Amino acid sequence: MKRYQGMVFSQAKKAFLTNEEAEDFTQEVFLKAYESLSQFRGESQFSTWLFQIARFRLTKVFKKKKLPLADWQEDISFVADKKRTSVIETLDKEETNHTLRSLISKLPKSYQMPILLHYFENKPLKEIATDLNIKLGTIKSHISRGKDLLRKWWSHEIKS
Repeated sequence: MKRYQGMVFSQAKKAFLTNEEAEDFTQEVFLKAYESLSQFRGESQFSTWLFQIARFRLTKVFKKKKLPLADWQEDISFVADKKRTSVIETLDKEETNHTLRSLISKLPKSYQMPILLHYFENKPLKEIATDLNIKLGTIKSHISRGKDLLRKWWSHEIKS
């Protein structure tokens, strides 16, 4: 659980509005994985299998989440505006995420992994240093230099 919790939680944060919902969902995924562990055949990586469980659970959660009938009695224009804003925000976030991931992929490999592990998988710096067998100071330096490059490239992207 320690190894994959950050990855599942970071994905859950993208799907849910609050950290509490994301935490609850993450716990549900690990509970389901534990209950289904005997079904893991090792034909894929464990992380792939775990994310498959998360995807199915997420689909199930959102199928169940339907607005109560009382909510439909609200002013329809307000609901439509709210949905339109939500869709635009989602598209903006997706475009920003895509651009950011594209820029990260251009970083030197020594900067990429620490940044991905720290910011996308929520791993602490000490754990990253241990996992990658690199000194903590070097990890901090790689992240700092990588962020500097990303800022520079990002400002160039925005001006374009």
